Amino acid sequence: MMFDRRYYCCYIVLLLNVISNLSQLYGQQLARTSDRQNYISSAQIRLHPAVKWKFQTKGQIFTSPIVFKDKVIVGSCDSNLYALDKINGKVIWKFKTKGEIRSTVAIDSNLLYFMCSDGHLYALNTETGQKRWTFATNGEKKYDTWDYFHSSPMVNDGIVYFGSGDNHIYAVDGKTGKLSWKFLTGGIVHASPTLDKDRILIGSFDGYLYCLENNGKLRWKFKTVGERYFPKGEIQFHAVAMDSSVYFGARDFNVYALNANDGTGYWVYHQPGSWTSIPSLSKEKLIMTMSDSYSVLALDKLHGTKLVEPQVPLNTFSSATIVDSLAFFGALDGMVYLFDTVKGVTVPIFQTEASKRNRSLFVNEEGKLRSDLPEKYAHDINRQFTDYLQMGSIFSTIWIEKNTLYFGAADGAIYALE
Repeated sequence: MMFDRRYYCCYIVLLLNVISNLSQLYGQQLARTSDRQNYISSAQIRLHPAVKWKFQTKGQIFTSPIVFKDKVIVGSCDSNLYALDKINGKVIWKFKTKGEIRSTVAIDSNLLYFMCSDGHLYALNTETGQKRWTFATNGEKKYDTWDYFHSSPMVNDGIVYFGSGDNHIYAVDGKTGKLSWKFLTGGIVHASPTLDKDRILIGSFDGYLYCLENNGKLRWKFKTVGERYFPKGEIQFHAVAMDSSVYFGARDFNVYALNANDGTGYWVYHQPGSWTSIPSLSKEKLIMTMSDSYSVLALDKLHGTKLVEPQVPLNTFSSATIVDSLAFFGALDGMVYLFDTVKGVTVPIFQTEASKRNRSLFVNEEGKLRSDLPEKYAHDINRQFTDYLQMGSIFSTIWIEKNTLYFGAADGAIYALE
């Protein structure tokens, strides 16, 4: 029988499409993939997207939505995990826990996983929301006012990896909930794990980035420099991995790039007076959201040199979602911003309802913090940051699918924009 190359080519194309679809349907997690790069190659996003639907929960939202098949899955501080119809925002199912949910889910096949402030890792059926099992840690705790997130699980080859407020990094069997191993650090672990090949990379509030083998053995650890007021150099957020390199920020005002094989340093970028938040990768650029410098930063990923640093009015504690050369992120002022990494400018493209009502209490008409705030709050920075949440602050990493943006906000709302 003669072999027809046309059928072979069609088969290969079909196979690649199936593989592509499977990669979209399975193993979805915070920042889309286990390496946390948070990059998609294309999407059609309008400059000023409108609300497609809005769903109101009864608690603040710090988690990020995950889109899985027909559902948007996201947790709230009202103790519920919600599965909403991605087209109209109607509840498909919801699951009640015994604590706040500040962890984004990871999904593998028909199971999803998330941490809760009640100290448990939950495994639910994605279709029904039915509980399959729970795993108890030694309990959660909060480091300070700015410790907004719990560790979001990362799932790989059927094993669920996550950090805990009990100072441990855990690996749990995804089917049974049985402990595979745990690793003790010197501080709270609320960063989310990142996968590079078979290595698990995760930071702790003790100021170390840990590289663990998939059997739980330490391969290497790297200590941040520290800073006068933050001598531990706490690592609060997840890292991003690419080409055997790992990038992360810390509270010591530094961005670090390391060799993921052995933990040796490539470069350090210092941001005076500001914690560095969460990295994303846009081809040859590292995009870094920032805290007290009120900016978003683009660095050359090879050398760590600053390319551009446009300003935003307030702190950003979520990662930027990259679409080609455009980055989308939210900030404490309740605004969604578009960062054009080529032109080096940021543009506000959406404002939450709470921000429309309350942003003027904190930000003036020039987009700067009001000068009367220190006197008003008697320099009580904890109370000031708590009140910032009245603006519907956006902590979610935005999920983008085709022409729609999904995210949650501190006003308790889950938004879909298109």
